[in-house]
Amino acid sequence: MRMRIRHRAATAIAAIITVPLAVAGCAAAPPSTGAEHASLPAHVHGIVIDRATGDLLLGAHDGIYTASATGDGFSRVGKVGFDAMGLTSTGDALIASGHPGPNAPEEWGEPNLGIIRSTDGGRTWDPVAFTGEKDFHALAAATDGTTYGIAVDSADLLRSNDAGATWELTGASPRALALTVDVDGRVIAGTPDGLKWSADRGESFAAWDGAPAMYTLAASPNGGLLVGVDANEQIWTTTAGATRWRPIGSVHGAAQAIAVTDAGDVIVVDDSGLTTLPSIGS
Repeated sequence: MRMRIRHRAATAIAAIITVPLAVAGCAAAPPSTGAEHASLPAHVHGIVIDRATGDLLLGAHDGIYTASATGDGFSRVGKVGFDAMGLTSTGDALIASGHPGPNAPEEWGEPNLGIIRSTDGGRTWDPVAFTGEKDFHALAAATDGTTYGIAVDSADLLRSNDAGATWELTGASPRALALTVDVDGRVIAGTPDGLKWSADRGESFAAWDGAPAMYTLAASPNGGLLVGVDANEQIWTTTAGATRWRPIGSVHGAAQAIAVTDAGDVIVVDDSGLTTLPSIGS
């Protein structure tokens, strides 16, 4: 695996983006993100929740943005823009992939970023693996620091034990559209053939019987809660160790990204903007 460790700053075009927020109230009907919100000017590919502050980091089409859990204080992070197709966190590091922006440093590579890593909350990034070669749309990290990824040029699942610097092939090729990992270390994959899970660090996968087919997945920062969205705009949840999923609401149009806090609040970016649905419980 190739690595590059250099970095220099570059300036990107700033953008001012307003994120509408709606908090669904408790009602008999399942909550929905609703149609009354304006769409975001930037497409969001992933959400990372900062466990220390509860703030959100959004991996978007033109860079990384931050916002509070209530949707306030939405602002650009760092000076270099890039298309953050994949975004996850492990320990104190953020790991991302995608494509360089127009003013990205040459050492980031092109046309694909491979794996880049930030240790300062997304303000600066260093290329660490597959520079210029791979584009990971599916990235997920376990609570023990193991990181999993699938690049668009292969169905093979890759695994890293050193925050993205080196990667190894697992024994599986789940063709996952989305990945997440629960607190028990189960790797959950949303695939064209339905939801699958692995209990052996991605070496093999089994069908998750009775689970909805979901194209967007996320685990809470502590890995105890899982959420996902299916093609019928339904939001589903379960807890680590459980086998049954239950519906808890719906999105408006296509879900771009989803996340869930340790307390159970579900954060969704969809065609209506950024919405927080209140605690789903356990």
